[in-house]
Amino acid sequence: MNHQLLASKLQHLTLLYIEDDLQVQGFLAEFLKRYTSQLFLAQNATEGKKLYAAVHPDIILLDINLPGQSGIDFAAEIRQKDHRTRILISTAYTDKPFLLKAVELELTRYLVKPVTGEELLEALTKATTELAQIDPDYVDLDEGFVYDKARKLLLHHEETIVLRRKEMQLLEFLIACKGHTATYEMLQYEVWPDSPMTQDAVRAQIRNLRKKSHPGIVVNVSGIGYRLCEGDST
Repeated sequence: MNHQLLASKLQHLTLLYIEDDLQVQGFLAEFLKRYTSQLFLAQNATEGKKLYAAVHPDIILLDINLPGQSGIDFAAEIRQKDHRTRILISTAYTDKPFLLKAVELELTRYLVKPVTGEELLEALTKATTELAQIDPDYVDLDEGFVYDKARKLLLHHEETIVLRRKEMQLLEFLIACKGHTATYEMLQYEVWPDSPMTQDAVRAQIRNLRKKSHPGIVVNVSGIGYRLCEGDST
């Protein structure tokens, strides 16, 4: 597992952790703080609901046994109006009825206690992958690079990477073609419609983009064109 990459993804996200066992919560909270600075803690469902309304977390980690309301009921309440937030539940239950309920509530993962750090990180990795698929404005470009389409920013560990206008247009076109190969002709006439560029000029822009990000951000498809990296490695 690439811990640095996971940390770079979690930096963009807000995590709400609800657990009434203070010893367990304290241990896992210290562990989670290595990966995110946007961690909010609650000890029961009432506190959890207030924080949920205040911070609109990207990921919720909660125990199934909470004072006042079970974790399952809490998750069900969230799911009535929110299908984006990823939910992880820690539980001692592995029976079939619980597993079926977990599917109905679109849980990212249930974690059987005692939860290890590695199990938690694997669950968080799955949650970040699901969020990247849900959020159209957040594009994972691997190696800690992300592109914020709404703000038109290339980011690396929260640092903005300055792109020239054509570099940004090229990146956005490749993002629009993600999962497919953008041919030389497409790049020449779509990115530069007013004055189509030569293949050498396109290659030069690709080199610039790689220098400002990482070599694998754009993959050569021999004799055809280029394809954006998948951006799902962990």
